Amino acid sequence: MKFGVQYYPSHWPESQWAADIAKMKEVGVKFVRMGDLSWSAFEPAPGEFDFSWMERAIAMMGDAGIKTILCTCSRTPPPWLYRKHPEILPKDQNGVTRYQDGRYAVAMSHPVFQREALRIDQAMVDYFAGNENIISWQIDNEIGCHNDCYGDHSMSQFHAYLKEKYKSPNALNEAWGEHFWAFQIQEFEDVPRPFENPHIQLEYRRFLSSLNVDFGRSRYRMMKAADPDKPVTTNFQNLYWDHTDYHALSNEIDVNGMNHYPARTPELALDCLRGDKGEVWVLEQQSHLAAIDSPTGWTRLWAWMAIAHGASALIFFRWRQCRYGCEQFGDGLLPHSNREGRLFKEFAKMGAELEVLADVIEPTKPDSKVALTYSYESRWAVKASVYGEEIDPVYEAVDLHKSLAKVVTSVDCLDPRADLSKYRLVIAPRLWLIDDAVANNLRSFVEAGGTLCLTAGSGIVDEVGKCFAEPRPGKLCDLAGIWCSDFVGTKGLELVLESEVDTRLSGLRASVAADEINIDGAEVVAKHGNGWRKGLPAITRNRVGKGQVIYVGVRLDTSEMLPLISWLTEEAGIEQEFDRVEGVTVYERVCDDYRLLFLLNWTDEAKAMSIGSGWADAASGEAVGEEVEIGATDMRVLKR
Repeated sequence: MKFGVQYYPSHWPESQWAADIAKMKEVGVKFVRMGDLSWSAFEPAPGEFDFSWMERAIAMMGDAGIKTILCTCSRTPPPWLYRKHPEILPKDQNGVTRYQDGRYAVAMSHPVFQREALRIDQAMVDYFAGNENIISWQIDNEIGCHNDCYGDHSMSQFHAYLKEKYKSPNALNEAWGEHFWAFQIQEFEDVPRPFENPHIQLEYRRFLSSLNVDFGRSRYRMMKAADPDKPVTTNFQNLYWDHTDYHALSNEIDVNGMNHYPARTPELALDCLRGDKGEVWVLEQQSHLAAIDSPTGWTRLWAWMAIAHGASALIFFRWRQCRYGCEQFGDGLLPHSNREGRLFKEFAKMGAELEVLADVIEPTKPDSKVALTYSYESRWAVKASVYGEEIDPVYEAVDLHKSLAKVVTSVDCLDPRADLSKYRLVIAPRLWLIDDAVANNLRSFVEAGGTLCLTAGSGIVDEVGKCFAEPRPGKLCDLAGIWCSDFVGTKGLELVLESEVDTRLSGLRASVAADEINIDGAEVVAKHGNGWRKGLPAITRNRVGKGQVIYVGVRLDTSEMLPLISWLTEEAGIEQEFDRVEGVTVYERVCDDYRLLFLLNWTDEAKAMSIGSGWADAASGEAVGEEVEIGATDMRVLKR
């Protein structure tokens, strides 16, 4: 278990480093993450490299028993590079050049940026390769953030990308639809910048994502060539960002990394960004955010929540608040004055706890029977449509996940093309875009005995964003046993469901969006109970092979998800193991020899919860009764 902090040696006098390191050692810090955003310090003038100050910092950390995760830095160039090559600045869709005073103001496709970025990264990797105090490499920071570009070089590469994918203009015309609004290209260069055409928008987003993935792949190969025995990671961002397909980027690194700022990103992020690797390194764990007031004890609970979801590294961002720049009022365990306050004391307490528990936690991972499938392509295709942001599948996924967390103790969140064979229940919220690989994967899962739940707005378009000729949900129409004649936004309307199959589904309210469902072999589980839809199907079930497909043709309101989830898990044969207590979240990690139960109490009063027999306190080894108490704003880790 890697417990530590982000540290920026270049932000502080070198005379202060020793005192910082001594205090880190006192509170159990064993790892630091350093190096990102440091190009101007590594190369203060063109061709004049100075890595010695970082080498000294790494050595001082190492002497104190603190190992380094070292980040490359090329996506934040120094001012002198912009002065020499202003053409590397990205342009927006209107051709306006972005200012350089923020982070990541680079056109990833520009050959000058690519050359210069490769130069600094190669120099850095070559210099530090083999350093025994470096335990891992990190590829830059937040790859993909803020570096979208629509300039001439980006468009030229986009046209080359289209040529490689579609081979001929006629193939592209056929795929995207000939002659609509007089669209029929003769040359790939005829494809304009993306504005309204949904096919161009979708494909350009894929192209931009591919640039970010290619950047990660090239750095991974560079790091492995120079330092083959060290794992490579990078940090994925807030769940709501969709600039990069993190499923694809995950394939280019050894360990998934992520930022965890729970005050502004949902808990689902921990499962989604963990992906199918079973563990995740939290490379930025929230300490403090400007303008967000976190209650006493929550900084520690948020960090324990990350561990309960499978984190095997927890690096708090950051050691001390910066005194200047855009983040001078932001993150930091210590304030500018260096005085130890509430947040630092919570951090120190957690460090002491991990001294005892880290070895117990390390062999375990979440073991889920339920998976959510999460598709970046569906998000991109929805946003390119006339419906836009409002029906982005991520919001429904978040609501479903919140309710799942009240029923099961772990959930996986995967690409819909991933191996689903271990799960009993797979929920695919608004799988707007479906290709052959996705359809075949879901079909195999159901036929083998799985329960698949699709939601309103599934199977609308194919891989290029073109509506299916067959009825919706497209390639899954026969699997679902229904066909949908319309999908509409219902914002401002309240739909109410009725069910004779399960009373929990009666009275549920829905809004935002709904399908007009026609039965073609499925049975009706719930109907609409009001308005012109009264009596029409709202939720259906179709038995296929050894499994079944449940189609939820409405966007249930956030508060109405739990009854649906309770019914779905029962349908899939998943029993709720613990009787939940309001305000306490419950998680499990397992290994071959034992299970760990994490109980987190988010309220300001002690709570008692029944957990059954056989559990012991994971720290002390003392047996606990069938009912266990969790202190106010506190947590317990139990072992069986």
